[in-house]
Amino acid sequence: MKRRRMSPRDVFATAWLGPRTRLVRTALSALGIAVGIAALVALQGIPATVNAQMRAMMDAQGANLLVVYPGSSDQWDPSAEVTPLPETAPAMIARIWPVEHVLTRRDVPDVGVYRNNYIPVGQSGSISAAVADGDLLETLNVQMADGQWFDSASRTLPTVVLGDGAARRLGANPGQRIWIDHRWWAVVGVLEHIELAQEMDSTAFLAPDFASTFYPDLPIASIYVASEPGRAAEVRGVIPETANPANPKGVEVTGLSDFFIAGEVVGTLLIYLSVGLGGLSLLIGGIGIANTMVVAVMERRGEVGLRRAMGARAGQIALQFVLESGMIGLIGGIFGVGMGAYATYIYAALTVSPFAMPWWVLAAAPVLAVIIGALAGLYPSLKAARLSPTVALRAV
Repeated sequence: MKRRRMSPRDVFATAWLGPRTRLVRTALSALGIAVGIAALVALQGIPATVNAQMRAMMDAQGANLLVVYPGSSDQWDPSAEVTPLPETAPAMIARIWPVEHVLTRRDVPDVGVYRNNYIPVGQSGSISAAVADGDLLETLNVQMADGQWFDSASRTLPTVVLGDGAARRLGANPGQRIWIDHRWWAVVGVLEHIELAQEMDSTAFLAPDFASTFYPDLPIASIYVASEPGRAAEVRGVIPETANPANPKGVEVTGLSDFFIAGEVVGTLLIYLSVGLGGLSLLIGGIGIANTMVVAVMERRGEVGLRRAMGARAGQIALQFVLESGMIGLIGGIFGVGMGAYATYIYAALTVSPFAMPWWVLAAAPVLAVIIGALAGLYPSLKAARLSPTVALRAV
């Protein structure tokens, strides 16, 4: 009998016959692949969602914000003397070309902030008092939750602007008074919550002109520098020499992007973990498909023998079973992508984060599932191809 090559349509039709007629077995075999793909997709999407949330937070708080602190020449020696920032440092930093805004913070030492003059000294609620020189709202990209920032009049009066955390601890709103250093100060504004600058959130900012008469020689505690978008890295590189040319090593510069970098490191570790867990699940799923295909070959020996007797080649028989196992993997991959994406969506909804999913994960996951399924069906397909037609026909 003349052997004829099967058309692609016939090959796919015969390969689809097994999954279509054995629905329960196909579903259970595809479930193992689906779980592995879902783990890979979810644990790729969740770090992407976390990073998207961090980017949104940084954009809201000032992604190009740098903070300059007094440092020591030897950062590895805790006993090394800290070098104060020169008084000329803010003006010199402001002259750097990409710098847009500069804010200087000066802490008032040994001063507690209280709701009234009856609160014991030791119960200040960890609220610090500070003086801010510069445009805090523009530099930190923050808005007023209530009231207003200092104007030309309130700067010269005993007024104060509270951070969000300080206002909540004190229970104070604009129009009320609080007790600071044996004086009453009128609250004129409350800042919005600043997520990435916690020291600002728990601070009471004193009116600059009025406070200078009582605290004239406050050293610079920190300088906040807002650069042009995308220019923070180059500004960071020249700040030490600009702020303190005599001792650049005594200037420490940090950026809010450091938190993002740390988050990316955690996300990378989570991705590695997902690869391990997903790979283990895929291995188990592949073993399940291989077992299913071995059973299918044994059950369909009569079909294999009949087709061989009618002229089907061994390669056509092998291709049929490889495609069948690949289809089972594809079914599991499609459902796994849906499960993983939905799990990521649920996480984003619960954490109020923007949903993010790498596009390549959605494209690569079904392909990976097909490959795993095809590899799992390779041995059973070769076993089916080696069946002798005369032996296989005995099962008819």
